[in-house]
Parts: sequence; C-alpha cells; structure tokens
Amino acid sequence: MTVVPDSVGALGEQVVRLQRALGSMRQQLVTGRSTSGEGVEWAAYGLLFQLVNDGPRRSSALAEAACVDPSTVSRQVAQLVKAGLVERQSDPEDGRASLLVATERGRTAYLAKMEHRQRMFAQVLDGWSADDVDALTALLTRFNDNFVEQRTSLTDLTRQTLKEHA
Repeated sequence: MTVVPDSVGALGEQVVRLQRALGSMRQQLVTGRSTSGEGVEWAAYGLLFQLVNDGPRRSSALAEAACVDPSTVSRQVAQLVKAGLVERQSDPEDGRASLLVATERGRTAYLAKMEHRQRMFAQVLDGWSADDVDALTALLTRFNDNFVEQRTSLTDLTRQTLKEHA
C-alpha cells in the first residue's frame, strides 16, 4: 500500500501538535522547577518506567530501550539512585557489571504517576467509545513500534537532509 503524501503531512502535523501541547503542559508544570520534589529530572522517570515494566537492566541496555544517549542515562540514573527510586545490583551473569533495579519506593512512585496519567487520559478520552480508544491504541502501538524499529535509518535520513540544506 502506498501512503498518500497529504495523509503523511496531516499525520505529521497532528504529531507535532500533540508534542507541542504536551511540551506546553510540561512547561507549565515545571516552571521554576526543573525536577520533581524528589530532586529527579522529569525525563528521568521514563527510565524508571522502563525498569519497572521490563525489569532490571544494564545501563547500556536501558539507554537503548529508552532511545536515550548513554551519558544522559548515566546522569538521570544517578538522580534516581540518589532519590532511592533505583538501586544498582551486581549482575549475576557478570560480577564486573551492575544491573539497575527499581526499588520498592521506585515502584510506588511509578504507580502514583501511572494513576495520574490514567486519570488525565480518561479525562481527555471522555465521550470516546471503547472501540475508538482501542483503535487509537492499536494504531499508536504500531506507529511507535515502526518508529523504534526504523530509528537508525530515520537518524541517517535526518543527517542527510541536514547536510543537503547546510
């Protein structure tokens, strides 16, 4: 199936619109506060969510799974550890390496943030049919999976485009 350019453009506009709305909301929430009350950057919670959902991981695997630069993971994990949300444990397969593991406090923080997220989305989706919510979920899952699978080629395409317009 060939995708019509107008459809791709319309989707792109809606994705950008959603990013801007979420970014604006985040900015309003964090104005004057670059971290949560626990001294953790808001973005670091994405790493905590990965650890709660997928289990213990090495830092390099966490960076790959979260699509984040390893140096960013290192800085954010240090904050999560300091806040008691994540701990380092010896890797049973390689004693020289460590695994990052969500603590009980981290799992509690995760549950609180997930409950808030569910309330927020329930408000946004009020009036939608269950079928519409299921369809949106299925399509977003497919879109996100494709995006992650093609991350390297998309990065190459972006670099090529930037080079052409430099």
